[in-house]
Amino acid sequence: MDSNTDHNLIIRCREGDEEACRLLLSRYEAYVYRLCLKISGLREDALDYTQEALVKILTGLDNFQLGRPFKPWLRQVTVNVCLNCLRRRAPQTVSLEQPVADGVVLGDTLEGSAEDPADVAEWQDAREVIRQAVSRLLPQQRLVLVMRHQEGLSYEEIAAATDLPLGTVKTYLFRARQQLRRQLAGVYGWEG
Repeated sequence: MDSNTDHNLIIRCREGDEEACRLLLSRYEAYVYRLCLKISGLREDALDYTQEALVKILTGLDNFQLGRPFKPWLRQVTVNVCLNCLRRRAPQTVSLEQPVADGVVLGDTLEGSAEDPADVAEWQDAREVIRQAVSRLLPQQRLVLVMRHQEGLSYEEIAAATDLPLGTVKTYLFRARQQLRRQLAGVYGWEG
């Protein structure tokens, strides 16, 4: 039996095994960072949120129910940390000139034909436009959009992870999609 399963590592962490803690956190650190980056939209914030989330995860392992899957619990802790950080942060305006973090993309799967450089360039341009549009969403809208379309969570799972009412999740998602549609219509000349 593998002694480095999440379950075994969590047990060892609870017993004070520092190596197990290091292994468990290193296994999920990149995932936590990507999620924080998608939610925050800024690398500096994502790094701060990631550190805070990893500390919460490690200190909260005693509260984790061992019979349950670890990743959904870890995701919920991370989302809660991001939400708390976003609530503490004063509202910001987003400059149209400001570069956007690489991880804030809905279209990570967009690809052009590797054989046609023009297709590749077109897809890269489209991804950048989407990045910019997503970065301009309100943090709560960006959060539910990321959780729905990048994490693949259901409305109910998003509501549970964020402690938001189901109707609020649906409203945020509707408004985020509507805002993206308007922004992209302006870029591409579509009917908004």
